Amino acid sequence: MNAGKYNWLEKKTPRSIEQLKLWSENPRLNPDEPHSSVADFAEDLIADETDKKHFFDLLKSIASGYIPADPIVVWQEHDHKFYVAEGNRRILALKLLQNPDRAPKSIRAYVRRISEGREVKLDKVKVCVAPSFSDAEWYINQRNSTSSLQQPWSRIQQQRWIERLYKQYGNDLPTLISKTGMPQGELEGYIRNLRLIDLIKTEEVKQALSEKEYKEATSHKFHITILERFFNNTLVKEKWGVETDGLEFKLKNKSGFLVAYAQLIKNIVSETPSIKIDTRTITTDLDEILKFLPSVDLEYDDKYSVGAEDIPASTNTQEEQNEEPQGKSKKSTIKGDENRSKLILPIYTLNTTDGRILGIFNELKELPINKYKNAAAASIRILLELSVNNWFETEGLTQSLRLQNQDKELRDIKLARKLAYIGTIFEEKRNKELSKLISRLCNKDNEYSLDVLNGYQHSKDSYYISKQFLNRFWDFLFPLFEVLLDIKEIQE
Repeated sequence: MNAGKYNWLEKKTPRSIEQLKLWSENPRLNPDEPHSSVADFAEDLIADETDKKHFFDLLKSIASGYIPADPIVVWQEHDHKFYVAEGNRRILALKLLQNPDRAPKSIRAYVRRISEGREVKLDKVKVCVAPSFSDAEWYINQRNSTSSLQQPWSRIQQQRWIERLYKQYGNDLPTLISKTGMPQGELEGYIRNLRLIDLIKTEEVKQALSEKEYKEATSHKFHITILERFFNNTLVKEKWGVETDGLEFKLKNKSGFLVAYAQLIKNIVSETPSIKIDTRTITTDLDEILKFLPSVDLEYDDKYSVGAEDIPASTNTQEEQNEEPQGKSKKSTIKGDENRSKLILPIYTLNTTDGRILGIFNELKELPINKYKNAAAASIRILLELSVNNWFETEGLTQSLRLQNQDKELRDIKLARKLAYIGTIFEEKRNKELSKLISRLCNKDNEYSLDVLNGYQHSKDSYYISKQFLNRFWDFLFPLFEVLLDIKEIQE
């Protein structure tokens, strides 16, 4: 280490927690997910139950006044904002403790409870300011802490970081070696493994997987160690016609390899695999695994070398993504279209652990309103009440509501009272638009009212049952649903 070059590590400067920006290219994060809000970062970092437990431990530790002493390293970009290169979990925890309302709905009540009981409230934290991101890279490469709160990167996260640096340095391996201090053979293995796992994105492999299996296989949580052990085996290389040469995989029969490889991946990620494939069975039952998986015809000449240029960046090219399908409108033109055939547009997804809410939401994305108007109308009312109940539970406000209603159970309190309580909360937070929306919803003289929703269940009248009205009613309620639930718009 050049002491003069890295003396910035010896100086810690107080910086506003609010002003520090989380790093969206952090190897801990899923590169395929958007990270535009604090909640997005938190959701990604707690997606795995083990990671969630570690993050909760970190929250409790910081709330009690202890912040792990490892340096928090930031750098300043051209926009003059400071971004966190190292210490993103700690800064995220501090941001959530400062403002629990920014937490994902699934953990908001927990964060609020921890925040209210914290002993020390911080507005600033001491950080080491690197002159540039390239200077911060040295510390990132050297990071290694035994602290139980300093959660290490997973294998694939480490490898993705190496791949990022390799591309950043113009695919120059000697520069990568000098920057990381890692042996050439180990770096080559990292990059080869990532090129191998990215073959999952080829159409031949993707078509063999279900949507859920493909999502698991392309997740940044995928157990790449299984593939490493499998393809490091001499017998596998021999039977599947695989050779390694520096950064490349050379295949004797590409088409045959991909057929076998697709079944390998399917049985790794499937909830009900035909044959169990993990790091243990690869060692104990390899012969049986190879007999079960399709064989690769090594007499067939389909030689191929898997290099960086062969890895599909995504399933669609940018041109395909920008091209508007013939006969279909862009999503921006169909939002608010009262003549649409489905109540909820397919561009929306819902993240919830409540199976009833998720089921109704997804069914309303598929249900043709013209054919099932009554079912759609009743479902809006049911979904609203379930969503309101869910909001009280995730916000940790159920007990407070019950105290105002003679200690009745949540299910026994009328929806109008629940909505009025939520409206008061929004008014206190100066969210005038949502407070006004709830006020209109609770006014029986309003066209889009709770009275109309109740009529779908209790009245014999057939007013307000047209496709156009139901679509308009949903659009009126949608801003409220966005707050009550964790609804996201799919990024194209």
